Amino acid sequence: MLAQFKSCLCKVIGMKVWSIVSQKGGSGKTTLALQLAIAAAKARKVLVIDLDPQQSAERWHSIRQRITGAKDDPSIAAGPFQKLPEMLKTARRLGAELVLIDTPPKLDKAIIPALKAATLVLVPLKNSVLDLQALEDSADLVNLAKARSKAVVVLNAVPTGAGRDTAVKESVRAASRLKLEVAAERLSELAAFSQGLKTGRGVTETEKNGTAAKEVIALFEALWSRDNEETAGE
Repeated sequence: MLAQFKSCLCKVIGMKVWSIVSQKGGSGKTTLALQLAIAAAKARKVLVIDLDPQQSAERWHSIRQRITGAKDDPSIAAGPFQKLPEMLKTARRLGAELVLIDTPPKLDKAIIPALKAATLVLVPLKNSVLDLQALEDSADLVNLAKARSKAVVVLNAVPTGAGRDTAVKESVRAASRLKLEVAAERLSELAAFSQGLKTGRGVTETEKNGTAAKEVIALFEALWSRDNEETAGE
């Protein structure tokens, strides 16, 4: 896919690299990567690098191409972690403004290089006993890669009913114990997130004025702003 990632005419300074990590399968890692990438691709040059052996993101991209006819908005490249430096170098050369790295959902050699390359580390977190327990493993990886200052926990699939406040408080408390920052913007438990992807589209395309789309846009803008502030301070 990188060969199809056409060069941008404008000069891009400081390519953003967001690595998404979770040591719990089903945390919504790939969904988060794709939804953010689709939203960002409306105005920016975006690449998703799929390091997960299951290559879910790349397989989804084939569905997107077949159903929508979309080519590279966003572009997606898959490969072993050994090629990550080369893929990032190519992305920068071709004018990428944002690269999202989807990492494996378990301890894997691919994760540490992806964390070290990141300007921002996103840790999706659902409010379940198993997810909250697995957060400690993700925090250990962040610490191992010395990426704590770049790590942000994103609350995902937050209940929309009466239990929402309790779920948020429990998740924030778990992250705080591990000294992890939690994004104020969060993604609700909405069918739109998964249903849209089945048709090769993100929520910013299927429900432009819907709750899910507004949440993704708000999250993206907050993360982009935070990353810009981090870069400016370096």
